[in-house]
Amino acid sequence: MDLLSSLPHPFRKFKRTQKKIAKWLEFVEKVKPVASFEELPLPEVPDFADLKNWAAHPKLPNKSSLAPQGFSAQQATAPADVFFIHPTTYFGQESWNAPLDHPLSKEIVDELILPGQASAFNACCRIFAPRYRQATFFSFIKPKPNGRKAFEAAYSDIAKAFDFFVEHLNEKRPFFIASHSQGTLHAIRLLEEKVENSEIRKRFVAAYAVGYRFPMDKFGTAFKNLKPCESPLDTGCIISWDTFEESGRPPQRLDMAEHWYHSPSGKSRWEPRSRKKPLSVNPLTWQRTLGRVPKTLNRGAVRILFDNNPFCWEAMWRNKPLNINAVGLSSPFQEEVSTEIREDGFLYISKPNTAAFRTILLPRKNYHMQDYALFYMNIRENVENRLRAFLDKH
Repeated sequence: MDLLSSLPHPFRKFKRTQKKIAKWLEFVEKVKPVASFEELPLPEVPDFADLKNWAAHPKLPNKSSLAPQGFSAQQATAPADVFFIHPTTYFGQESWNAPLDHPLSKEIVDELILPGQASAFNACCRIFAPRYRQATFFSFIKPKPNGRKAFEAAYSDIAKAFDFFVEHLNEKRPFFIASHSQGTLHAIRLLEEKVENSEIRKRFVAAYAVGYRFPMDKFGTAFKNLKPCESPLDTGCIISWDTFEESGRPPQRLDMAEHWYHSPSGKSRWEPRSRKKPLSVNPLTWQRTLGRVPKTLNRGAVRILFDNNPFCWEAMWRNKPLNINAVGLSSPFQEEVSTEIREDGFLYISKPNTAAFRTILLPRKNYHMQDYALFYMNIRENVENRLRAFLDKH
């Protein structure tokens, strides 16, 4: 028997907490940029007329075209588009913003994000996903002042890519906006600046802005036209959720991440995310109703299939290529989890049935890495239904 297991339960818990804190502090030091934003090089601004600056594009072979076993991608004949903004995949110290050719960042986007998230839209959408100078992960840990500047630089790329998408690629077709994590931080601002008061709102079907606590106080202020989606067939609206296990608890005091707000003076301001009540739309019902929804409505979780041994998520922090190759998607794992929206605005789930969906768990039982995977088939089906409803209206 080791010393830790011989201690009374309260002390064992305290020791485990100490170990977790020490491990977290060690990780923070590993991903902390070596100097300030101004002192480190800012990668070159991407030109989105060049195909190399797109992770997903109909003219490029990419793994957003993968589909679950028994299903197929329909991008070639799709009646709509999706502008997809990928999450953080950069943990480097050499810059506050990722170079577009950073090997590990590109690999995670190409082999994990495109097949695991963006592909959920390929039944009825062409997928456009820009590469951008994303802010490094440390920007969330210590946003001001350097992290904020990194996010501003990242958003400038997203805005530029979206403008190019609208003018040269979309061809006035119906479109969705979809995102995850850092991608959603930028999607919120993009919706506010580029869609809310624009003519293109007439072609906007819905936003799936997942995994970054979409603040409810944006509605009625920044958003007067765009509203939360209230039903499976609502259009011109916004969907969001953040996933925690039912016994988990979202962090508040230790959450340093922020949201961007437009000030009347015309300047940007940033406000703590932890003080905001988030929008939550239940991905099993596509409603905002509080209370438990049974797992019988879960159409299927989906995982990525690789041609070699499954990678270790901890290897991501080492900032070296993972040498992974996604070759397909699994058959749907039906009835994987039940769901519940609570008063605090978060989505809570039962413990997943399948071990593959329980292995990537963030502190406080946050299933952030599985925000799309656990509800993959519900998303895929709802995108088609919502688009059909939009086309019927127009």
